[in-house]
Amino acid sequence: MRIACVQVATVDGEINANRARALGLTEQALAENPDLVILPELVTTGYCTNDYTTVAEDLEGLTVRAFADLAASSGACIAVGLVTRTPGGHPQNGSVILGPHGVVGTYAKAHMCVNDDPRVDESTAFARGEALGLFDLDGVRIGVMICYDGHHGELPVALVAGGADVLIWLNNRTSMPVWEASAIARFNRVPVAAVNRVGEAGWQPAGAPPRFFTGVSAIVDHEGEIVAAAHGGEETVVVGDLDLQAGRRRRNSHVLNTMQSRRPDLYALT
Repeated sequence: MRIACVQVATVDGEINANRARALGLTEQALAENPDLVILPELVTTGYCTNDYTTVAEDLEGLTVRAFADLAASSGACIAVGLVTRTPGGHPQNGSVILGPHGVVGTYAKAHMCVNDDPRVDESTAFARGEALGLFDLDGVRIGVMICYDGHHGELPVALVAGGADVLIWLNNRTSMPVWEASAIARFNRVPVAAVNRVGEAGWQPAGAPPRFFTGVSAIVDHEGEIVAAAHGGEETVVVGDLDLQAGRRRRNSHVLNTMQSRRPDLYALT
């Protein structure tokens, strides 16, 4: 499977410009003939407001329709991070998975970051997701994580137990060291494609220094070895080829198989 991570310089709150920038970079990525393109968390908005109902998008909105057109014309699948909304109208930190024939599904971030500023306090800004993000794309099952999701060890385990062949990890944070993706991959014997934004935060608390997003998008194999990674904090496309069959063989091996040696009878106590 060929995956492209689109590392975008999102400008907080500049939705139309961010959309155009992300679409242009996605077109650049599609020239590499990937099977799957992934874009960062909140790629069109960043963390930009105290009220995310004002920037939430529907599946019939401009962003989803534009990326759906690219998926249809290229034959690739695309995963894009957006502020979506629940049927009841509540904003969610979500992702939309698109295939050549339209929307495959959506996933909303399940683990909420708690912060002092309401713009980044997800516990009050967003409705949390209530389901795992598992989607079948042409015979490949992908598991989706959004930023803080990946800091909870139970989630990748659950996704792999659900049959995930590869994990995609959409991020919007200042620092994303490659070792995090490698650790998740190695401990679960599953490839991980992690994408992050770059650029300067559009706002800061009074007196605080500027915050810069360093990118470092990366694709690692099922042993945690780096297949491809971004260097420097610039917009770029990271493309890597993954041997999913090798990962499947490793997860089905009886040797050091962490799925087989799990002790959920003990974990249920916590």
